[in-house]
Amino acid sequence: MTRKEFLKFTTLLLSSPLFASNKTKKKMPALFISHGSPMNIILDNSYTKKLKNISKTFEKPKAIIVISAHWYENQTLVSNAEEQETIYDFYNFPDILYDIVYEPKGNPTLANSISNKIKAPTVDRGLDHGAWSILRHMYPKADIPTFQISINNTLTYKQHFKLGKILSILRENGVLIIGSGSVTHNLRLTNPNAQEIDTWALSFDEYVKDAFNFKKSSKLINIKEHPLFTIAHPYDDHYIPLLYSAACINSDDKVEHFHDEIISGNLTMRCIKIG
Repeated sequence: MTRKEFLKFTTLLLSSPLFASNKTKKKMPALFISHGSPMNIILDNSYTKKLKNISKTFEKPKAIIVISAHWYENQTLVSNAEEQETIYDFYNFPDILYDIVYEPKGNPTLANSISNKIKAPTVDRGLDHGAWSILRHMYPKADIPTFQISINNTLTYKQHFKLGKILSILRENGVLIIGSGSVTHNLRLTNPNAQEIDTWALSFDEYVKDAFNFKKSSKLINIKEHPLFTIAHPYDDHYIPLLYSAACINSDDKVEHFHDEIISGNLTMRCIKIG
């Protein structure tokens, strides 16, 4: 499916009564959010404060689509559940985390339409913590239709970027696209007691930051050529969501790094707003 075909599809779909009401005045931004530890679900720190504040800088979305590191499959899947359960896909954390419920409605109409156009099967699935752990701070009322699209680990990075570029058209009709992962993610090397930041993490984080700032998508698509990629990402599940956010950048979009922090020696908590 070409971008022109998808644009025609979104124009027809999003002109329906479902989306015609409360029409947004401006194009919705896109976000990349490093979700970090599940403990951030209950913490009040500079990171969670930034999440709370960023949602106040633009209009309320009509729908939210999240590409999360924690839905990593061998195919592209679209969640079309109307009623969604909170997925607790983390272990050995305090009981209080498992008592929290975040269950916005899904958006089967939009999800099914996307599924049909990109030829991806639908599944009945709730929100994993890569999605709800951040949205709970941004939209605590859970009153925005939300669903996820899986990471297809058989696609090339260029193919992920192209799919993200197609989805980015939805921004023009009030849909918020969020990539949830991390710029660096090597948990075996993290150290909560670290007093200094590892130089490799600083270097790799700066490289990604510059690629966003200067809108050099090729650097992000060809990231495997970077000598530090394998140490930054022994597994690429937390990197790929970044490609979907980067694909949303247009020539007139402002890029804002609204949270810039490295914790535990080398785990980046970088958060980026596009548009």
